[in-house]
Amino acid sequence: MNDLFDEIRDESINIGGIDGYKFGSLKEILRNKRFVFLGESSHCVKEYIEAKASLIKYLHQELGFRILAFESELGDCSIGNYLSEELSAKENMSGSIGKVWQNEFMLDLFEYMKETQQRQPLHLTGVDVQQSMDKHFSSYMRSHLTGDLRKTFVTFDTRTNEMLDKDYMLKRRFRKTVEEIERIGQGLIRELEKQTFPSAMLRDVVLQTMKNRLNYFKANFTKGFSKLFEYRDELMAKNLEFLSQHVYPDEKFIIWAHNLHIKKQSSVNRFSPYRSFVENLPEFMKEDSFVIGLYAGEGRMGDNQGGDHPIKKVNKKHMEWLLSNSPHPNFFIPCASKWGGKKWKAFEGGGLRISFKPVQQYDGVLFFKKVTPAVVNVE
Repeated sequence: MNDLFDEIRDESINIGGIDGYKFGSLKEILRNKRFVFLGESSHCVKEYIEAKASLIKYLHQELGFRILAFESELGDCSIGNYLSEELSAKENMSGSIGKVWQNEFMLDLFEYMKETQQRQPLHLTGVDVQQSMDKHFSSYMRSHLTGDLRKTFVTFDTRTNEMLDKDYMLKRRFRKTVEEIERIGQGLIRELEKQTFPSAMLRDVVLQTMKNRLNYFKANFTKGFSKLFEYRDELMAKNLEFLSQHVYPDEKFIIWAHNLHIKKQSSVNRFSPYRSFVENLPEFMKEDSFVIGLYAGEGRMGDNQGGDHPIKKVNKKHMEWLLSNSPHPNFFIPCASKWGGKKWKAFEGGGLRISFKPVQQYDGVLFFKKVTPAVVNVE
């Protein structure tokens, strides 16, 4: 075990924290990658958001990364970006990304995007397919479309949201209703293909979002929970491929998502195998990627309901226990060493215990010895 302690001590790279995070030491590691994936074991952690926002600013300013792709709906984020000049940073944030990230620490990143959009824009987009209600995409479509096409969109938008809100155990009872809504959606997409939009890019994003909504809506009524989770990741991979090949073919991407979505070989998990977002990507994109997981040793994490809970206590079988032997409170460590080739337990969300070999799942880990919750607050 002493040799592993030595590795952790020698290879962990201090990233600071109290007086601001510093990522200059990662320049050579990341400069030649097109896709940098930034995970998180929980969405609601103050230190994660602050560190990731700092790393995003560094990648933007120093390494030419100009696209930030969130684990939020493609259409909402892309329309938010399109409207960003007329929106405040808070309006952009609240209409683009999931409520779980809407807090004062995230707002700082959206204010940075607002401040830099004239001289050196950092463009926001999304990769997710989970349908939102009354955010940027729906409000834009309701204002842009007219006549019968607008009525059809409002009908589809309203009815899909009503159906998706139903109790999960009852969903299979609605086959005929789902088929009816599916016909409405297919007709809507055919009409939207004839519709004019302010730009070809916006048209492509609208059509991709509508196809996502229709496919994911159907899947909610035909797939069980685990298969639906996996299908969502498959669609997210297709969205990133679409964005990187058709919308921003010459740009470098930062992708913000949960650890469970960005694991490189999630299907090796013996107990709950699934193909993650990253595992679903084509090989040429994987080879041009760098994947970073975020974990914490102790403290408290927020949750989707605005509460918080403690991270469960770790033991000597946990990766968090091993990494806590670093001399630094917050640090980056590459996984391609002896410690990364061993199997460890780890906590996702502070309480979901999983097992994996770090080198199979990540290129590196950002570790925080102690964390605090980021409370949802958009007032």
